[in-house]
Amino acid sequence: MINNEKAVNNKKSTDGSKLFRHQVKFVAGAMNINQIPNFSLPEIAFVGKSNVGKSSLINTICNNKNLAKVSNTPGRTRQINFFNLADKLIIVDLPGYGFANVPISVKEQWEVLISYYLRNSHNLRLVNLLIDSRRGIKENDKKVAELLLANKREFQIIFTKSDKVMDCKNLNNEVQNFLATLNYSCNVMYVSSRSKEGARALKASLAKCTKP
Repeated sequence: MINNEKAVNNKKSTDGSKLFRHQVKFVAGAMNINQIPNFSLPEIAFVGKSNVGKSSLINTICNNKNLAKVSNTPGRTRQINFFNLADKLIIVDLPGYGFANVPISVKEQWEVLISYYLRNSHNLRLVNLLIDSRRGIKENDKKVAELLLANKREFQIIFTKSDKVMDCKNLNNEVQNFLATLNYSCNVMYVSSRSKEGARALKASLAKCTKP
């Protein structure tokens, strides 16, 4: 039985690796709700605090360091960016929430845009809630998780920058307690864009959302 489970897991990892060998291209950007497109393809979204590493992670799994623009300055992603993966999947890079050094009016605009997309997208299949391993779960992260649950959105938690944390025991306890308060169970992954730790497992989880 264990060997069979390993074979299934290995197949999923292989499927994910094969899928992400295909070319990924930027297809649209939306700065307001009226610009959000409908591609009639399954969508997977990446959401998290500003500077959590969303763009770096997307570049890592897509094997293209120039696909999503990366910056050390929080708030670099200022619109919803849509990327087409081999006409099988739309990857959605959402603006970061939290401490970006932008006017309050801009932050509020981003929050409206993020919330609208997460609540209303008909093609959204999976949300990846990204959390900085060094910071742990913050109040904004909890609010996003609650929004996703309220709208019956499937999500998984991705701890980014895992190479910068020596011991994940406290994080494990924190996330399990958090999920227990939500009465929700989901995948929890530790991923590093630098070392590529966890990248294969993440690709495998995303590949399950593809159009047949």
